[in-house]
Amino acid sequence: MNTLHAVDLEPEIRLLLCCVKQQLGDNACQQQIQELLNHSQLDWKKTIKMARFHRLLPLLHRALSSMAAVEVPAEILKQLRSYHLSNIGRTLFLVRELIAFLDILDANNIKAITFKGPVTAISAYGDLSLRTFCDLDLLVHPDDFLTLREIAINHGYECDKLMALSERNCLAQLTPQKQSSYLRSQKEFSLFNPKNRIFLDIHQGILSQHFFPLFDTRWIWHHTQGVKIGRKQVLSITPEVQILVLCAQGAEDYWNQLGKLCDVAMLINKYPELDWQLLLELSDERDVSRRLLLGLSLVHNLYGVVLPDSVQKQLQALPSLQTLVEEVQQNILLGKRAHIDSRLTMGRVLHQFRLMANWSNRVNFVGDLMQPTLADRAAVPLPQSLFFLYYLLRPLRLVQEIFCHKK
Repeated sequence: MNTLHAVDLEPEIRLLLCCVKQQLGDNACQQQIQELLNHSQLDWKKTIKMARFHRLLPLLHRALSSMAAVEVPAEILKQLRSYHLSNIGRTLFLVRELIAFLDILDANNIKAITFKGPVTAISAYGDLSLRTFCDLDLLVHPDDFLTLREIAINHGYECDKLMALSERNCLAQLTPQKQSSYLRSQKEFSLFNPKNRIFLDIHQGILSQHFFPLFDTRWIWHHTQGVKIGRKQVLSITPEVQILVLCAQGAEDYWNQLGKLCDVAMLINKYPELDWQLLLELSDERDVSRRLLLGLSLVHNLYGVVLPDSVQKQLQALPSLQTLVEEVQQNILLGKRAHIDSRLTMGRVLHQFRLMANWSNRVNFVGDLMQPTLADRAAVPLPQSLFFLYYLLRPLRLVQEIFCHKK
């Protein structure tokens, strides 16, 4: 693991890494797990908490269930089994919601690509029960983005529940034309089923508009495949594009959960015939090569995933990326970022710059940050005649957001 060795890690993290590697087919991990159970002072409460945070509870349960009962306290196995069964129940509940919603879209002649969630569970793990997810993600054509929103509302779904109340009120006060303009600038909106209390994230982009190469997703529709989930054949994306999307979004979130890296590792393991040349070409065309290589380097270091020579050569050609790899690796393994922080900080801004190779994308990123937001309008209400003042206020609020947030 480069500068970070296994001896530097807490036994709880080492156990989670071994559980993933065992699922990937590393037979030596069985012995390593036994040694951790026999010779280390595992804090079981901490182990379960970390497994839940990193979304690796199902793999932890599967690995420990194969151990001799004397090595794992019966109460712990019972607790893990309870969590696992609860996850299975929730997964099946979400799958039913997905199928019902896709039936609504079919009735309205709207095509949608299902990604992450149950699709990754099936395509990467081969088992719905082995992956933890709490919502559903669909990608639609930009032309259908707002139409789908109206259809969902007509079927009892609620929109924008995750938006701050002040921003929701501000959006409601906009003219229909300005509402439409605002919504079209967003990569996604959330739908909420109040009856089942399930969230669906409807995407037109993979990343936000500040990174346009993955906000514009029309190219993805040329890389789709069918996946059978329950009784329904759903439209999804090819393994190569799944890996690209997972690495792009994982890098955006600073790879804050081991489960996200596990998804990538499982996909690579499941598809030995993966078209690496296509994957590298797609990532280069959309300036996400650094995001992709960061993710691939991490799954190699942490889970022992073997990478082809073509990827190794690109990693060697980017020695500066290794610093970022080690930084992210230490943050996630040593618990320096034990929570998911979506606030805009200087660290996150610099992180974005490091992930972009194309200077035009960096300029667009800064330009997008300077655009007035709903939060600006909600914080400082101004009449339409003074709208231009928001362009003067935005830099000040941006500085406040980046440097003056509460720790």
